[in-house]
Amino acid sequence: MPAKLRSRVIRGCRLALLLVAAAAAFGPATGHAFTLISGTTKMYVNPAVGYTTSYVQVRATFKFGTSCPPPPVSFRFTFDSKAFWTRSVSACNASTFLWDTGWSPYTKPPVTVSAGQHVIAVGVYSNTNVLFPGGTAQFAYTAVNPPASPVARPSPTPSPIPSPVCAVGAATAGCPSPSTTACPAAMLPNAGSGGWGDSILAALMIGAALPIVGLAMFGPQTLFAAAYRRRRFLTLFGLSAMAVLALNCTFPTASNPQASPAAAVTPSSASTPSSCSA
Repeated sequence: MPAKLRSRVIRGCRLALLLVAAAAAFGPATGHAFTLISGTTKMYVNPAVGYTTSYVQVRATFKFGTSCPPPPVSFRFTFDSKAFWTRSVSACNASTFLWDTGWSPYTKPPVTVSAGQHVIAVGVYSNTNVLFPGGTAQFAYTAVNPPASPVARPSPTPSPIPSPVCAVGAATAGCPSPSTTACPAAMLPNAGSGGWGDSILAALMIGAALPIVGLAMFGPQTLFAAAYRRRRFLTLFGLSAMAVLALNCTFPTASNPQASPAAAVTPSSASTPSSCSA
């Protein structure tokens, strides 16, 4: 082998040994520098336990290291592996590096929900439609049967109330009150005439009291002397007053009043009690 070629081979072997030694010395540090960053995904469900007919709300948050990946970030929810809700978030919190979907509207599950456990899951995707490392989460949702509806019962029919037996002339509960019949006018006394005869009678009573008043004022001698001189005048005056009173008085006469046709009453089989008394 020529000397020149030999020297080149020796140099190549030395260089290879140096590269192997360098790789052995710096290999762990280089491998650590390319470790993949895994995100953290959290999921919330409302209600956690619901009826088989309930609507459901979902929410998710995602944090990827100490920086915000390029937006938007897409959250895709499933209910028992069926598409449930999708939300695209265009900004994250710059201080916490957290992406938050907020609560979804109440949504009916895309499958027929039976009583038991159901899986609600979420996947977080980048703007290039790549699933982030650690970008998945699941929630065990429990469904129960709703309470049975109460059976409508018919309303009881009220029993008929028997009508009370109403006795004639007696006040019974539930019966009409006995009617009251007005007393006939013939049983009432006649009203006074209030004519000049009553005025004369009152004047005579006052005149009868005058002698007593005179006796008290003038004494018996003066009063008797005046009475003696006017005896004839007083006698004539008294006879005239008695005659006037006798002519003014009227005496009742017997008559047979006829019932007016307008006052006739239809005969009834039941007697009506009367409240008139003798």
